[in-house]
Amino acid sequence: MGDEDFEIKEPDEYSHKSGESFSHSQLIMMAMKKCIDAGCKEMRAGYYNEKRDKFGNNMITYNPDTRKELIESVETLLMVMADDIDTEAEKIIKTLQEEIQSKYINYCKREEEDWKTAPQPLTSQWQKQGIFFRKGMLNEKFPYAVEFIMEKVTASRKIFAELKKLTQRKDYYREEMYTA
Repeated sequence: MGDEDFEIKEPDEYSHKSGESFSHSQLIMMAMKKCIDAGCKEMRAGYYNEKRDKFGNNMITYNPDTRKELIESVETLLMVMADDIDTEAEKIIKTLQEEIQSKYINYCKREEEDWKTAPQPLTSQWQKQGIFFRKGMLNEKFPYAVEFIMEKVTASRKIFAELKKLTQRKDYYREEMYTA
């Protein structure tokens, strides 16, 4: 698609096709489908794949981090359903988010302690490799970042399960009436 295929309109000039209407429940179902699709994959870190084409050119492709895809899809679903969240779901989701934040702080403290107690030659070697310590941040080169991402994946799955229960409580699964 080229730039000529797009037309930018003023918001007040925009109109949708007649007969189409916005359906919040359909939007939620699309976001939930994305979560399910992301959750059905093997949870692995992103990586680059390098191969040569038939002309000898290097081709580098990136395979995305499926753990982060799941986390982001659940965050998006949470954003879409922000106005729908009842007190029961809010309490459970807030507890899960507080737990994950507490675990993040704990992993940061453990990484800081490992950095402080590591022998100086080892920290020098890390720095030569571009690995540095930043207070309050997890370095992806250390195991705590991987452990935290897996904790966040687990929390995201629990949040998704709660949002699914919420859609049942809100009766988003009722059949819509269509006329022929």
